[in-house]
Amino acid sequence: MSFKNALKNLVAHFGTVWAVLLYILIFIALIAGVSLPFILPITRALGRAGVFADIKSGISALFGGGGFGGLWKGLSAAYASTLAVFDGNGAIASLAIAFVFSIVVVAFRFFLGLYEIPLTTVLDGRMSCNAKYGLCGKFFSTLWLSVRYSFAKMLYTVLFDGLLGLIIYGISCAVGVSWALLFISVPIVLILYAFRFSIVACWAPCVVNGECGVAAGFFRSAKLFFKNFATFYSSYFVSLILIFALGSFITLFTLGVGLLIVLPIAVNYISYLNITEYYNKRGKRYYVDGKVFTPPQDNFSAQSEETE
Repeated sequence: MSFKNALKNLVAHFGTVWAVLLYILIFIALIAGVSLPFILPITRALGRAGVFADIKSGISALFGGGGFGGLWKGLSAAYASTLAVFDGNGAIASLAIAFVFSIVVVAFRFFLGLYEIPLTTVLDGRMSCNAKYGLCGKFFSTLWLSVRYSFAKMLYTVLFDGLLGLIIYGISCAVGVSWALLFISVPIVLILYAFRFSIVACWAPCVVNGECGVAAGFFRSAKLFFKNFATFYSSYFVSLILIFALGSFITLFTLGVGLLIVLPIAVNYISYLNITEYYNKRGKRYYVDGKVFTPPQDNFSAQSEETE
């Protein structure tokens, strides 16, 4: 039910996708500008080592008759060349570590997360009273709340992804860098990421609806998730599989350009799924494509409404 209703609202209000796309483009430009002092020396070193030539040869092999075997050969050569650069150049290795920590782990996650509270506010207005709010206006009016929320969620995602990274590293040590690693790691990532998305699904909706503050919202969301584990987890697991399949297909046959539209669609859909799950578990009526939908009131929702 949540899966279907979220998809209906995404299609009915597709204009929000373009607003999110604009935000992503501005965000990419800002992150790229901040990253230049790190990226330029690293890319020059990788270029001299032939890393980009190996990647190009792998892509050429894929479309030139070599198939996925040729692609894997090129990417494997690029991986080996990259490791050789970092092993032989301590300055470049240190710069890469600083880039990963300061830009990828901290800045990227924090600034990207600033969209979630304003977007949830916009979607909540459409679902609760069929109101139309502008994403830009809500971005600035909720900025301080977004900063606190994004920082808190960044801590959660960093810890979770760190644990996931250790798991994948252990698998890579066991099976080596091969096709087997890809076939084993992708299902594991999808299984664990479905859990990561599920446990915080109602975090932003709880905060936006004024039920609680940022810190308490995490525990409220986790409580809703564990009380409704099967429905939450199945919705996010199926959704992530479809997003991964669509993203992989478009990335492969557009050489990554198609991600510019896949990313905002995925962001909007997950945000709609989050707030739809929240409304369903709280037993609140909401609009689906302009029509009022009344979810069944489960026992936990009814009890929580009385006690909280």
